[in-house]
Amino acid sequence: MFKVVFLVNRRADMSRETYQAYSNEQHAPIVAGLPGIRRYVVNYSLEASPEDPPAFDAVVELWFDDQQGFEAALASPRGQQALADQDNFLDTSKTVFLAVDEIAVV
Repeated sequence: MFKVVFLVNRRADMSRETYQAYSNEQHAPIVAGLPGIRRYVVNYSLEASPEDPPAFDAVVELWFDDQQGFEAALASPRGQQALADQDNFLDTSKTVFLAVDEIAVV
């Protein structure tokens, strides 16, 4: 399996509630329809306090059979739609992308 992780932040003009609603209701169905996607998880950060906001609003995990499947998914019309949709709710200048080797410890 090939896994990618995105650390993302919402647009500055969006509340956490509006951001999460858009992510769940608009963006998630697009991503879930990517060709070859095996798993898709969005982990929303919890805000400890307004004085100490989290560094990222969410950690997004995507699984594909291999790197070629991931690249093909992004190049597909659905992948291009997902990429274009990011500007509707994310501050893409702050997005961090990682291809990872997941090791389950427990």
